Amino acid sequence: MRIQTMELRVMFIVLGCLLQGSQGLMITSFNIQRFSQRKVDDRPILDILIQILQRYDLITIQEIMGAENSAVTDLVRELNYVTNLTYNYIISDHLGRRNYREKYAFIFKENILKPVGWYHFDDGCEKCGTDTFMREPFIVHFHSRSSIVKDFVLAAIHTSPNYAVREVDALYDVWADARKHFNTEDILILGDYNAACRYVTNEDWPNIRLRQYPIFHWLIGDEVDTTFNTNTHCAYDRFVVTGEGLIDTIVPGSAKAFNFQRAFNLSYHTGQRVSDHYPIEFELQDDPESLVKYNLTKVKIGIGGGTSGGPCSCQEVDVYSCAGRCGALSSDFPCSCAKSCKKINDCCADYRSHC
Repeated sequence: MRIQTMELRVMFIVLGCLLQGSQGLMITSFNIQRFSQRKVDDRPILDILIQILQRYDLITIQEIMGAENSAVTDLVRELNYVTNLTYNYIISDHLGRRNYREKYAFIFKENILKPVGWYHFDDGCEKCGTDTFMREPFIVHFHSRSSIVKDFVLAAIHTSPNYAVREVDALYDVWADARKHFNTEDILILGDYNAACRYVTNEDWPNIRLRQYPIFHWLIGDEVDTTFNTNTHCAYDRFVVTGEGLIDTIVPGSAKAFNFQRAFNLSYHTGQRVSDHYPIEFELQDDPESLVKYNLTKVKIGIGGGTSGGPCSCQEVDVYSCAGRCGALSSDFPCSCAKSCKKINDCCADYRSHC
């Protein structure tokens, strides 16, 4: 059994190397379904994840479970061991409302990329129900030594399916805030938007600013399937980009979903254990004149991204309005419809009828 396991690992390493034909900076967004220590401890699944991730220079992961960072740390350590490279990661706060929470992480090659600034988007007060996102975006400014565009900003998002229309529209506000915060137009908003099928329909797009304003370029089209399940064909995962520095240096035709089941000839059952999403990817052109790499020093794996939110008062909040009621965490309100509503309009109707 030991020999078979080693042979399997060698086979995946060879396949991974054969599949890496790019010369530029490869970026991916990957919702690794309910990523936790349990998935890292599953050796065959970990081997597949490593072969997927070694394709990339900059990796954004959504749906990281648990308050501790041990699963991501172990993943990056194994990635470094297999590739003989030096990856590190920066990770967000534990985000969400009530008991269900997730984290975002950016994994990056330290010899060519450096995070130089980061913050969590301030979307309002959770306990007052005036916040917009279930899991507010985590925004990181990277400096690149290898690509033509040297500085760019990534904002990670995993929308709540039930509020996908509202949250995808509000990504315009995230973009505007990041643009002001880092004084740049070169911004990429990436992640699991849930922006397809029954969560965002054709009738919803006219109400989404991120789709209506021509400065936003959607690299993954509505026709792309980013889901693993054979019963779905949905473009849930997206890249939305602005700024000439980024847009003009994207390798044509490089934006796509990476079908790891087909690439590694996996059974449906095995692939399903990896994730219910495919990673999406694209490539930035390398700067042929840039030979300088970062000098690496022995550093701890893992950079904490700080905490989200902060103290806030509900003093000015109209507790008798329905706006934001679905998100309210405070027990001080006379009524809350958070448990019963699925969409904001349903919440308003429930609030009015019961309060």
